Amino acid sequence: MITSGKVVGEIIDISFTQITCEAKDLENIPTPGQFIRFALDDYIVLGCTTRYDIGNISQEGYPRALWKSPDDLEKFYPQLQHILKGYFKCVILGFISNGKFISCLPDRSIRLHTMVELAEKKDILLATQNSLFLNSIIKAKDVDIIEVIPWMLYFAYIAREKDYEYIEHMGKELNMYLRYDLNLLTPVIERLENLIANM
Repeated sequence: MITSGKVVGEIIDISFTQITCEAKDLENIPTPGQFIRFALDDYIVLGCTTRYDIGNISQEGYPRALWKSPDDLEKFYPQLQHILKGYFKCVILGFISNGKFISCLPDRSIRLHTMVELAEKKDILLATQNSLFLNSIIKAKDVDIIEVIPWMLYFAYIAREKDYEYIEHMGKELNMYLRYDLNLLTPVIERLENLIANM
């Protein structure tokens, strides 16, 4: 199945509920909290970016500082686009089948080298219609929920034309998933409120 969005990456590693993608270009790497999609036979699989990295393809440590402006870098070091690569990791939230979102892993294996796109508004609305997407992120390994969840909720809020009642409901659901741990909940809510007030 071919989807209509803009390709932002390609799957290069799969680990049960998570995938790693190589970004198509360094200027458009999906950041934590952004929703992604990709085709899997007759399904559209939806996920959320949880982290990104930019590194040297030689694997010999960090790239060295060049102390140049972006224009000078492009002029004097055009090869940088070929030796630096961006990567992003995503948690799988579920899949769309027959127009309905199912909060589960698909019943078939995800394939390496599948193209990944940013999710469309309708995808975000489906994936975030109930709170199970929050639990998928909370239960995932090596995810900084204090940074990722505020952005996820913000994108869901924007997709819903800034419906604050939705945020209030999801805040209660999140509190339950976090087992009423205010040390985790408070910074998530503070970051989300800051995004809503200032973006």
